[in-house]
Amino acid sequence: MKKAAFALLTLLTLSACSTSVPIRNFDANPVPQMASGKHDLESIKTNILKACMKLGWTCRSNAEGQILGKLDIRKHQLRVDITFNEQEYSIDYKDSINLDYNGKKIHRQYINWVTNLMRNIDAELAYK
Repeated sequence: MKKAAFALLTLLTLSACSTSVPIRNFDANPVPQMASGKHDLESIKTNILKACMKLGWTCRSNAEGQILGKLDIRKHQLRVDITFNEQEYSIDYKDSINLDYNGKKIHRQYINWVTNLMRNIDAELAYK
């Protein structure tokens, strides 16, 4: 009985230490509206680029309404596509290095890094 309980506890502990989570994209996030009016595409692009820079992301505009974002942390690299219009923006996984992506799961920090980027984008857009 004690061995079974110990085995169950060990199994639960190890499963809680998982380093991967299901991959997901962050689509259709509303662009926060300013009190003084609406954002245009250029102001949205500028504020997204500012949010990226503040967090150490390297971002560049690919085309109108598109930004490629890259985050390098130690030996890890994450690249995302950020697409936007006047109403919403999306952050979609593009590729990565050393984040254990297997087509379905990725390192758990992926969610944290992208969520943090979204918070900063929202903050930049809300106060301009």
